[in-house]
Amino acid sequence: MQRQPRRRKRAIALLALALMSCTPPSSPAATPATDTVQLRLNATTSALPLLNDLISGYSRRSPGAAFETASGNLDAMLGSLLQTETSYILSTHLPDSPSMAPLMAWPLAYDGLAIITHPANPTPTLTPEQLRRVYQGQIQNWSQLGGPSLDLTVVSREPGSGARAEFERMVMGQRSLSQTVQIAPDSETMVEIIADRPGGIGYVSMSYLDGRVHPLRINNVMPTPETVSSALYPLRSTVYLIGLREPEGAYLDFLLWAQTPAGEEFVGRRYGVLNR
Repeated sequence: MQRQPRRRKRAIALLALALMSCTPPSSPAATPATDTVQLRLNATTSALPLLNDLISGYSRRSPGAAFETASGNLDAMLGSLLQTETSYILSTHLPDSPSMAPLMAWPLAYDGLAIITHPANPTPTLTPEQLRRVYQGQIQNWSQLGGPSLDLTVVSREPGSGARAEFERMVMGQRSLSQTVQIAPDSETMVEIIADRPGGIGYVSMSYLDGRVHPLRINNVMPTPETVSSALYPLRSTVYLIGLREPEGAYLDFLLWAQTPAGEEFVGRRYGVLNR
């Protein structure tokens, strides 16, 4: 792929500004219940809870909207987009635009990359530097991090995952993961692995947090919709709607609705709201 960072960033900024400037003060007029409109929207696993919440809210407002969805890692979802098997995808990582098909993107929400451990782990907080050393294999026991004397089981997402791309961007930089790191093929499996291993450490979108795992404080800040919206939590990424062309018709209506206070109520259930 040829990199076009300046053109892509400029396009994202201009398109986002244009859409926000035309957002009405209240929800757009509802799609008549007698109309049936099909929307094809896919999501990476990190962004899937947001897509489901937005579909739930939009379907109540526009009962005539019918959604066709699928989920997988970023490589798979990007492939479906480029092959025009879907119209738009939701992702917490914005990939480089393929030279033959420049991507357009519109921000929808903020996500926090939660660092998760077993619920019985009392480790108080980590810094990004400590986390980086864990994934490099330089720290191998929780006692080196202020936790119990317990060997670390380090788990990462697979190559091609948007969550892994964001973890490497925010934490690893150009440094490589240790060869002893285990791989989880999706977000749900990551949660299951860490919930079953007292010494485990991994990462998921904060939308996947539940009682099975414990999120660690990073720089003494917990990942929550509020700390992510206010940029207090350091491991923050943006959830984008990504496509090959500007949305129109029902897709534009869906995007504009997601930016209204009514749509933000559903965004804020598990993600950070852009305008707070």
